[in-house]
Amino acid sequence: MLVTDFPDLPPPLKSALIRATVQQHEGRLFEADALFRQLSRQLPLHPLTAHSAGGFELLKGDLAAAWRMFEHRLDLPYYTHRPFAKLATPYWAGENLAGGSLLVFSDLGLGDAILLARFMPWVAGRVGKLYFQANEGTAAFWRRQFPGVEVRELNDPLPDCDARVNMFCLPRLYGADASNLPKPPYITADEAISDEWRSRLRGRIKVGLSWQGNPDHARDFERSIPLTALQPLLEDRDLRAAGVAFHSLQVTHGREQIAALPEGVAMIDLGDDIMAANDPLGTSAALIAELDLVIVIDSALANLAGAMNCSFWLPTYQVPDWRWRIYPELDLENATPSPWYRSARLFTCRERGQWDAVVAEMLAALKGRAGL
Repeated sequence: MLVTDFPDLPPPLKSALIRATVQQHEGRLFEADALFRQLSRQLPLHPLTAHSAGGFELLKGDLAAAWRMFEHRLDLPYYTHRPFAKLATPYWAGENLAGGSLLVFSDLGLGDAILLARFMPWVAGRVGKLYFQANEGTAAFWRRQFPGVEVRELNDPLPDCDARVNMFCLPRLYGADASNLPKPPYITADEAISDEWRSRLRGRIKVGLSWQGNPDHARDFERSIPLTALQPLLEDRDLRAAGVAFHSLQVTHGREQIAALPEGVAMIDLGDDIMAANDPLGTSAALIAELDLVIVIDSALANLAGAMNCSFWLPTYQVPDWRWRIYPELDLENATPSPWYRSARLFTCRERGQWDAVVAEMLAALKGRAGL
């Protein structure tokens, strides 16, 4: 959600929110913290202010403060205009519903649904019947992950339940903090699908690659990488001689860049096979399980690798999303690993859009992994 999406926002508040967000993204974390604290004291608290400040609390690693702020997001038009918000069904407060039914609504993107799926077993243990309204095209995947849950997709009719809850409310109800987060792996691959792929993958060291996210994402301009910037990995003769084989996991946006690669650049394109599958997300999970390493930008695919506790490298911009790294001391040079996923290795871009040093660092690390 962008400040520009709210034309009715008072100009002083809009200006202050833009300044705070810019300070955060530029790595001036002390300044951003001071601005967000000041904005959070403004009453009435605008839900966009609360949403933005909550995200910054997550970046600081203060999960409890973040959940309190995030509750205000439910007053944003993004939520209030949805049919789910208009149900008369009461909101679930985390109480035991052993004899009742609950609807969990996936209120944000697929990456968030994968991140928050760690709380679903806890929810299922507190209710009699659990329904999950999942992102489009993912029902088959979630039915296999949660066989006792009735899964529907976002455009399907909403079931009649005793209570309802937005999925991003689950961390608050669980009381999630860095010490008690359910740890990966909590997503598993379908062994039958993995078996189908095992003989089709190539190389002594099998590497998956994904470089482009949804271009509509607010920070896509700094998270996605042109495939041409990754050519030093694909063209390296030593890696090729050592049996390192690259497999493209790109399925939609950015896949057209493969055709622009120079002749002789070796990469196995799996996009058509993934999209032709009955369960594309499940197929991606099965592939990740069979690959030795995935190199992936901040996306749902990165969340999937993290949720499976599979090894993945994340080339990222200077101040990444809170799920990848946190800054408890507000010190850009003294970050700590995020508590959400532990199988990621981050490669940080120090200047927006300048990926040469990051790719060179990954190349050296991959050569080390290959024993070169």
